[in-house]
Order: sequence, then structure tokens, then C-alpha cells
Amino acid sequence: MNVKDLLNHIDSFAPFSLAEEWDNPGLIVGSINAEVKKAAVALDAVSEAVIEAGRQGCNVLVCHHPLIFRPLKHVCTDDDTGRTIAEAVRSNIAIIAAHTNWDKSDGGVNDTLALLLGLKDTEPLTENFGVRGICPEGITPEHIKYSWQLSRLDIYAGHMPEKISRIALCGGAGAEFWRAAKDWGADMYITADMKYHELIDATRAGLAVAVADHGEMERASLPELARKISVCGAETVILNVKALSSPIRI
Repeated sequence: MNVKDLLNHIDSFAPFSLAEEWDNPGLIVGSINAEVKKAAVALDAVSEAVIEAGRQGCNVLVCHHPLIFRPLKHVCTDDDTGRTIAEAVRSNIAIIAAHTNWDKSDGGVNDTLALLLGLKDTEPLTENFGVRGICPEGITPEHIKYSWQLSRLDIYAGHMPEKISRIALCGGAGAEFWRAAKDWGADMYITADMKYHELIDATRAGLAVAVADHGEMERASLPELARKISVCGAETVILNVKALSSPIRI
């Protein structure tokens, strides 16, 4: 199997055609003809991930977040993007991104998050992003934190519902979808990266909001991404490499 075969396999469960126009999934660094010996999966394509992939004998790194979002005018090894590209080329490690196509695919980021929470009767929150579903017995914020292995979960609510059973969520930055959650009648909306005024608008509209760390929320889907990649026969490992360290809370 070569990199092109792996790209075709990823396309079979997370079609690249699903990606947003602004996104940049697919092969970022490397040759489509390179043999896939062993694949690593990580959230971010940072230089440490490339180095660790090489240390574990991998020659392909599949990341959720693309290394390059916009056209580069130069590759300078004084910055992290340049260092990562140089390290990948030097180590013959191909870098592939599966971003909004993995977010939106069946069984992708949002479906995995919903499954971990035990949601039933799930359906898309919007045409493009998120998921909504029911937990008949109700869940607690502690259950959300445990299910996704979060270090923190911030709850904002003018009035906390007596029972949290109708849940809407969007992995990563999904602040703009809180109105869709409210219109559906969600007891709680869970996402990341909500700004102060968005939280004011959402909570004063009567919606309880739970805000998770962006990376931790999406990282919960990596085991499933690795499992799907391994179906094609490629030995796959998940790298415990974080681009952003946890905040020091004082």
C-alpha cells in the first residue's frame, strides 16, 4: 500500500469532498507513491509529532488539523511550520490532514462524541456541522467530562435545566451554531471556543452552554480515526503529542 492508497481509503470513510471550501485536507507533505510502512495519528502536525512518528517507525502522519491552511510565501525553519515541513522531508514522513471532512463524516468527530455520551436518535445539528440527540435518562456535566477525558468543562447557564437529556454539540469551534441548538430545544449545547458576547447571547436566550477545550474535545475522536485507518491493513499508532500545553490555573 502506498500513500495514494491510504488517501483513497480515508476518502472512503471521510470523503474529502465534504471539506469546507476554506479547508486544506489531504496530502500536505510527501509523495503519493511512498510506501506506507506504519501510520501515526495525531491532532496537530507539529514538529514534535513528526519526530515522534519517526521514532516509532512511522512514515505517514495523519493529523486532524492541517499543517498548512493558506498558501505559504516561504518555508522558514525558524518557525514551527517550516521546522515541521523540513523535519518531515528529512525523515521521509508524509503528512496527511483529515479535518472538516472528518468532522462531518458518518462516524467522524461529532458522531464519535455523541456515541461516547450515549446519545440516541442522533441527527445533524445543521446541514454541515454538529450533532444533536437524546439521552433519555439525562446526563451530568461530570459525565461529559469523564466520557471525553477532559481536564475541564466550563458551564454557563442563567438557569440550569433540571434534566439534561436533549443535547446538541459541535466538536471544536462551533460557537455560531448555538442558535440551531436553541431552536431545536436543546437542554445544553456543548462546543469549544465560545467568546464572551456569544455566551451572553446564548445564556440570556435560555440555553445552557458547556465549553470544552478545543483540542481535548476533538482528541476524543482520534482512537476512532486510528481504527478506521487500520482497517486497510496499515499498522497505526496514536501519538500523545500536544501542540498546546494545558493552561496553568491559578
